[in-house]
Amino acid sequence: MDHSMNKFLMGIMCVFLSGAASAALPFADLYQTIDDKTGNPKSIVQLYEYQDGDDMKLAGRIVALYGADGQVTDTPRNAVRVAENVPGAPKYVGLDIIWDMEWDRDENRYEDGKIMDPQSGKVYSSLLWQDVPGHLNVRGKIGPFGRTQHWVEITDPASYKQDSKNWTPIIRK
Repeated sequence: MDHSMNKFLMGIMCVFLSGAASAALPFADLYQTIDDKTGNPKSIVQLYEYQDGDDMKLAGRIVALYGADGQVTDTPRNAVRVAENVPGAPKYVGLDIIWDMEWDRDENRYEDGKIMDPQSGKVYSSLLWQDVPGHLNVRGKIGPFGRTQHWVEITDPASYKQDSKNWTPIIRK
């Protein structure tokens, strides 16, 4: 191979590698959570990526809550309701409920992370994956046993999306 061909191939590799290194993680967006019992919207969670050592991971933070009437009641500007069973009794809005999720390219899902039930304060192992675009499967589990919720992607994220570039999860134990 001549010198000019080597330079060309090295240039292509650099472009490819820099693109792969800065590529956003899948599913980082806003999702509406749905109450298992009523089928009504419960909250809006922003999934965001963050740096953990050399790894990019995914976390999720509550950015809004719905009231019984189906309207958004709590936002970062008006956070009222308190997660009483979570250590420190923080407000629901601003609470990280997912963290340490690692992308598994082979399985096409996130795994090895944690999810917290903000009503009970209990923490479970978690998986996240998509079967259908716009719908996220979120599973909390202990060993092989667990429960899967189906979250719906928010189509107009500008109204609730926060600037998350400096976020890292706050883990409450």
